[in-house]
Formats: sequence, C-alpha cells, structure tokens
Amino acid sequence: MYQDYTAIFLLLFTAVPLLVVALTAFFYVRNNERKQPLKREDFYR
Repeated sequence: MYQDYTAIFLLLFTAVPLLVVALTAFFYVRNNERKQPLKREDFYR
C-alpha cells in the first residue's frame, strides 16, 4: 500500500510541473501580439 502512494506521488510530482511549463509557454506564444522585433523607436515612445 505504501508503494502505491509513492508511485502516484512521484508521477504527479513530475507530470504537474511539466504540464504547467507547457501551458505557460503555449499561452505566452498564443497571446503574443507583437510579431515583429522591437525597433529603436519603440523605446522612445
């Protein structure tokens, strides 16, 4: 019984952070409205 819980814990401990990183990267790329790189004039607005 003890080993079942440790296996579940290890699975969640590795899967959940990977899922969070993947979702963060996905939403960052999807919501990125600026398609062209920054120019010098953009810093003087």
